[in-house]
Amino acid sequence: MTLVPYDSDRLDAMSLRLLDLCSRLRTLSHICRGEQLPPVPLHDRKALEWLERLEDWLFNAEAEVNRTVHKHHGERRAGETRSARPK
Repeated sequence: MTLVPYDSDRLDAMSLRLLDLCSRLRTLSHICRGEQLPPVPLHDRKALEWLERLEDWLFNAEAEVNRTVHKHHGERRAGETRSARPK
């Protein structure tokens, strides 16, 4: 597995891609509801598995961002403390 650096723009791009998929799924539900279609048989096992893996990935991403935030804050405070000391 390769670690890929994600900045805020890259995270936004991924979130917009997910929102686009959500929008398409909602469009399907509105069409089915509007046309009063009977339930449509779909293969969903892989999609549900991918969603579960995405949730796991996001849980880990949140933990890594939180860890990086705390580390960044600590480094910044340490720098402020060093610069505030009289020489």
